[in-house]
Amino acid sequence: MFFKLKLLTFNIASAILLIFFLCLGSQNLSKKHSLNFLTTKTVALPIGFLVGTSFTLGVISGGLTSVLMIRKND
Repeated sequence: MFFKLKLLTFNIASAILLIFFLCLGSQNLSKKHSLNFLTTKTVALPIGFLVGTSFTLGVISGGLTSVLMIRKND
């Protein structure tokens, strides 16, 4: 249980660091795009920020999945 908690904490901390550096790096980008959902549009964001955010969400979901799949040895 403690090992799972350590892995989960490391995963979340690394994802927060990725988002932090992503926000710092995408402040001065000039090309901005918006995403079209079914009925609404998002605000204009740099394409690097959108790609980086989806990568970070993939890191979080992959890490969470791998932590949850660890079996306890009896």
